[in-house]
Amino acid sequence: MLIENFVCSNPEGFDLTGFDIDFVEIEWYEVSKKILHKLSRKGVEVGIKLSGDKPLKHGDILHLEGNRALLVEIPECDCIALKPQDLFAMGKACYEIGNRHSPLFYQEDRLLMPYDPPLLEALKKCGLDAYKCSARLITPLSTIHHGHAHSHSHQHDHSHQHSHTN
Repeated sequence: MLIENFVCSNPEGFDLTGFDIDFVEIEWYEVSKKILHKLSRKGVEVGIKLSGDKPLKHGDILHLEGNRALLVEIPECDCIALKPQDLFAMGKACYEIGNRHSPLFYQEDRLLMPYDPPLLEALKKCGLDAYKCSARLITPLSTIHHGHAHSHSHQHDHSHQHSHTN
């Protein structure tokens, strides 16, 4: 089965009662890939070829046919969880996480990142209450928008430089 456009990215409003539901596991680090080859839980070979910039999300409906539905499932994985108690702790955590270029997720009022033993130890050495847990990494901090754009291009106005002639 080849899927080039998935059916629905907001399944909360879609009633799947009475549907024979099958799931395709897509790891958190695969959600933005344009081409995926997977095997569903029920043994269906699935090719996914997406052209948009939207990553797949847990619960997306990939395909509907008759009474059959194929949904995305992002499985749980080992993670580091952290809930900084103040801005100073948040700063220390972000410094350590940023130094290791670890993906960062924000869910259930806590920071989550993929499990990395050296990072966990570094966070603990900083006095942070970090711990290993199992979670579904579904809300990357890079996709949380706050209604404004971030532009990092700079234009320099050199008109303030004057030539001195007498």
